[in-house]
Amino acid sequence: MAQRFAWAVLVAWVWVSMGSASAVRVGNMSLPGEVGAAQVGLTTLAAPALLNSDFECAAGFGPQSGIRGSVPSGWTAVLLSGNPMLDSTRVHFAGSCDSAGFIERIAGLDSLAFLSEEIETPPAPGKPFDVAVFQQVHVTPGVAYSLSGWMVSLCGGSATPNDCPAGYYMAKMLGIDPTGGTDPGAASIVWVEDRRNFTESRWANLRLSATAQGEVLTVFARVRSPYRWHGAHAFVDAISLVVAPTAGFTGMLATTPVETPGVQVDVGWSGALGPDIPAIPGGAYELYFDVQYRRGEEGAWTDWLVGQAAGAVPFGADVCGGALSYEFRVRARAEQPAGSHGAWPNHRYPGEWSALAQIVFVPQSPCVPRGFVPFLP
Repeated sequence: MAQRFAWAVLVAWVWVSMGSASAVRVGNMSLPGEVGAAQVGLTTLAAPALLNSDFECAAGFGPQSGIRGSVPSGWTAVLLSGNPMLDSTRVHFAGSCDSAGFIERIAGLDSLAFLSEEIETPPAPGKPFDVAVFQQVHVTPGVAYSLSGWMVSLCGGSATPNDCPAGYYMAKMLGIDPTGGTDPGAASIVWVEDRRNFTESRWANLRLSATAQGEVLTVFARVRSPYRWHGAHAFVDAISLVVAPTAGFTGMLATTPVETPGVQVDVGWSGALGPDIPAIPGGAYELYFDVQYRRGEEGAWTDWLVGQAAGAVPFGADVCGGALSYEFRVRARAEQPAGSHGAWPNHRYPGEWSALAQIVFVPQSPCVPRGFVPFLP
């Protein structure tokens, strides 16, 4: 495997975002109630440590029935399609766990490799596949957890210029089943997906959150490669599970629904990092908040404020024709500011959306609907 790309990735101390990947939520995973009531400041709620979260060969890899190659200790592989190989990156590419040769990784000394069948063997190299590894952990029901991990995919191999055809992709996926199930096809799993090739994203940070619905939660890392193309392989490394940061509204929106005269109100919010994130060695994490609103109870959510510190901002409602209800929600993200030289790898931890805050605006004077021009004699 060509080494130019990998060397460049690992010698660079990258603090800017590797790009966004949107979480796909199936079902209603939101937890009603005020944020922080059961989640903030209790060290007993710290997330359990994942076993072999950096996929180190020194921690153990071994055979698993029905899986070609070897599976990291603490993890179980599930083959959905194809016949890929899973293996310790160091053992596969450097020859042994004791080898000092260079290999793809983002943390520690090793990572987990996903390699397509007959990856460079004619006449049909790089066969399609879909495979996942999972790990179950004991958690506290009703608590939100945040999962962050790093993945890179190489369609067409690692050489540049790259010949992966336009429209082809390898989907890198990180998931949480808040019910504790082990079926990667279950509708209960919350997935985040990144389809970019290494030429676009290098190592990509995937992250998401979910609220535990029982005493067991399942973490998934998955690679879905639906196209046949030579050199198709991927790596996953540095999986981190923490109690998610929390957010909630302050001031008059702390207890809702409320009714207010006029068309303006101060919307305030705050939150907490939780018990795990401040304990990350060398971490320089800060809270950033996103606030959304919608008109009524079923309207589309609109981004209002993004990446804000804790605080308050006046909100002006567009109200004509009587009282109108607005709903608000806020979410916290724990991230290290660019240039802070904090913990490595630079995990980012999103929280869950807060309980909804509802406010009914009651105009005190007549108004002119937007877009209506009155007749002037």
